[in-house]
Amino acid sequence: MREYNPDSVAKKVRYTASAIYLLVLAFIVGGSYINQQDSSIENVVEEDEIIYRMDK
Repeated sequence: MREYNPDSVAKKVRYTASAIYLLVLAFIVGGSYINQQDSSIENVVEEDEIIYRMDK
């Protein structure tokens, strides 16, 4: 039978919490990066549309 070791349980909880934190952080940073890239593409398209309309 295994002995109950509070230090071992605390380490597992800490590692699990840090892994979840890193996943959430990566999700937020990645979403922000993708959103920034999408908005810059939309700005280029809008500028091209404005230039195109002026040429008509």
